[in-house]
Amino acid sequence: MRRFFDILIAFKEYVALTFFVAASLTMIAVSRTTDVMPLRAFATGLVGAIQSTYAWIPNPIALSEENKELESKSIELAAEVGRLRRAEVENRELRRLLGIAPHPEWKLRAASVVGKTTTFQRNMLTINLGSKDSIVPGMAVITDAGLVGRIYATSQNFALVQMLYNTDLRIAAKIARTRVEGIITWEGGPNLVMRDVPKALSVQLGDLIVTSEYSSFFSADIPIGTIDSITPEANSLFRRVMVSPAVDFYRVEHVYVVVKDIAREREKLTLETQGQAEEKGQAR
Repeated sequence: MRRFFDILIAFKEYVALTFFVAASLTMIAVSRTTDVMPLRAFATGLVGAIQSTYAWIPNPIALSEENKELESKSIELAAEVGRLRRAEVENRELRRLLGIAPHPEWKLRAASVVGKTTTFQRNMLTINLGSKDSIVPGMAVITDAGLVGRIYATSQNFALVQMLYNTDLRIAAKIARTRVEGIITWEGGPNLVMRDVPKALSVQLGDLIVTSEYSSFFSADIPIGTIDSITPEANSLFRRVMVSPAVDFYRVEHVYVVVKDIAREREKLTLETQGQAEEKGQAR
């Protein structure tokens, strides 16, 4: 600080001149007297020329505000890029789903997976369709790859899907190549199990497993998976067939609900007919 005052004292004449010139220019600029209008115009031009000459010198305050604005826009653009990338993935997935060749007896409703459990014995998906969308328990849930499971319960806006990775689910299935029947279950792990497959019948690795005509919930020929391994069961006429699921349950994000299915109508008619027959038998 002392050095600064020493410099002022050493150049006091120039400092004083600069002060008085600045004061004079300021007084001219604010004066309303007509006599000083030419000087005022000259002073304004001089100040403008000086500002133009030194305009390249950055203003720290202006730079700070500009940086803040650019940072804000950068954050907004990054968020927008993230949204566009998610939309691209969803659109690609939906285009793939729309490539399904629907069964003529089906009416499909697209849904998104909004919740999922894959670590328990009774694993479920939650989808964003519910009773207000005419979704009811028992409806089949599929993707373009194959069978996901069936609707287990509904609320007004959501539904729980009982996945194939669920120890409570039993599915009548068959080998597409040979029409050999069996029952699909899940015992934990990455694969499903096809039970009640006779040793005498033709079964090969890689065979496609599909739903059977005898299924109570699903139409026939929906892909379930492919045979991964075959093991004879000791002291039994049957084989233990391990099936690799067609659907990747850990990555599924979009599904279709089969909201109209002739197979369910057929099953309902059968149950009603059986009930009527029992009532008549009791009446007799």
